[in-house]
Amino acid sequence: MPDLTIAWEYLTGYAVATDPTNRDQAEWPPHPARVFMALAAAWFETEPGVDADEIARQDYAAEADVLRVIERLGEPELHLPRVDAASERSIVTVYVPVNDKAGPSAATIQATPAMTRSRQPRTFPRRYVGSEPCRLHWAEADAIESHRDALDRLCAKVTRIGHSSSLVRMWVADDDAGPDAGEVWVPEELSSQHFCRAISPGLLDSLPDQTQIPRIERFAELVAEIQDAERDVAAMKGSGDKTLQKAARERQKIAKKAYEEQTGEKYKANAATPARLRPHVGQRTGYARVKARPSELRSSHFDSDLLILAQESGPRLLLATTLKATAALRRAVMDAAGGEVPDWVSGHAADGKPADRQFGHLSFLPLPFVGREHADGHLLGLALAFPEDVTRSERGQILGPLLIDESGRAKAVTLDLHGIGKVTLQKRSWDEPSQTLDPETWTGSGNRRPGSECWASVTPVVLDRFPKADRRNDRIAWEEEVREIIRGGVDRIGLPRPEQIDVDTTSWHRGSPRATSKRRKLRTDRGDAAPQTVATGGGFPPYPSKGTNASRPQVHVFLRFADPVIGPIAIGAGRYRGYGFFKPWRAGS
Repeated sequence: MPDLTIAWEYLTGYAVATDPTNRDQAEWPPHPARVFMALAAAWFETEPGVDADEIARQDYAAEADVLRVIERLGEPELHLPRVDAASERSIVTVYVPVNDKAGPSAATIQATPAMTRSRQPRTFPRRYVGSEPCRLHWAEADAIESHRDALDRLCAKVTRIGHSSSLVRMWVADDDAGPDAGEVWVPEELSSQHFCRAISPGLLDSLPDQTQIPRIERFAELVAEIQDAERDVAAMKGSGDKTLQKAARERQKIAKKAYEEQTGEKYKANAATPARLRPHVGQRTGYARVKARPSELRSSHFDSDLLILAQESGPRLLLATTLKATAALRRAVMDAAGGEVPDWVSGHAADGKPADRQFGHLSFLPLPFVGREHADGHLLGLALAFPEDVTRSERGQILGPLLIDESGRAKAVTLDLHGIGKVTLQKRSWDEPSQTLDPETWTGSGNRRPGSECWASVTPVVLDRFPKADRRNDRIAWEEEVREIIRGGVDRIGLPRPEQIDVDTTSWHRGSPRATSKRRKLRTDRGDAAPQTVATGGGFPPYPSKGTNASRPQVHVFLRFADPVIGPIAIGAGRYRGYGFFKPWRAGS
């Protein structure tokens, strides 16, 4: 099926364009609508003159047709060079001279002291993107096939995208040239990291009215006609020919009448030219950045594209409150799903029995500050890990109403953690600097070194069954049986068997509490009473077990695989509620 890729490169290495939502920030990724308007500007600016031949007029009309075809292709993917926050340059305020004017001002023009010139502060946000090309890619573009020549001509006319200093070279990329981008952004409302102005039908035809350029041009024509007529009247005064004088005054009268009819105002010699306006594109589309997963690396059944919810307000949550936090988020998701909750969300079939799904169901995970020198284990947010067989559209249907408002913006979700307080979560912004809220931190899917051989639990793994060996009497046998249970848990999420498994009550990651709380016997004077115990230190509360009052064993686990694997990794009986969650481990973490 024919596709379409429009490519461009920034000739100076800098993209100079202002984010429409923040005048002090550079726009990145580039909005598809901005690229389209660059094409439209090139088309408007190269309109054939009155003396142009028929071929030039036909080519110009064909270029308009191809722009209208692009309007109907839908949202494109963005294939861009890999750019991080450090590439955005510091904002420098520049004082720019505005148009010359008569009258007093802070500064005069040296050559013509009667004219004055004021200076106004301006900023030109820019981002360094290098020499790699950027691309808009439509996977399905059948309608463009008959317009390729016109599109080639139009792309060759584009000289800038954004500010006039943002010089570009644009072309239609070959079909077989595949995007060689460092990152790919796809249209995605639910897990969107950025909202871009979208290309929509009718955008080309709306631009003249939005910018007022035709009105400005017509205003200039009307004023020029009046001024020409005034010069003729002045010239005829000394001629003595009353007929010519009358004709000149009549032309002046007609010119002023035309001005008044078309502007709605009486003509004044100092009438201000209508302001040129920036076009407003109301339709926006959410985009999410996705990374190609190396084909040689194994990954779990959970999609590595985690949906991150950052805590915006509420009490500071400790990692030991994981079960309360994930249970509250699960309730919110279930309520948003309505009456018929899909089995990939609830984990249960329509008859109430556990769902028999190869890739499991939705997992609710904590995002704690761990593995750093001063880590204290407090939560910065929560994450949703989807089974990899659930499509993005299915995710959006269930979670969209909960996380996205009618305008497509992220909205706050308030969770009531009984006994702790209310916390507010919101979908993470794509440029969030916190590493804890970066999905790569938990999946190991970074571009520099994808995957990890070593993983360690940040929340304890709850064993699927009770070991038969006695931990106190035969520790070696007990640990071997626990390792076998853990191997089975790793198998269930689609990963290869680890070559090394270690278990302990203490986590390998700094800041993570013990797998269980330490307890000691209470001293009592009642010799006939059963001995009582009390918790003496921080640790995770026991995971609730069904059908028994006894708590299942829970331990911290270290895994070493023969080859790097991609996360997220969550194993054990509590893997869907935040227990048994792993983070890539490196020496010193």
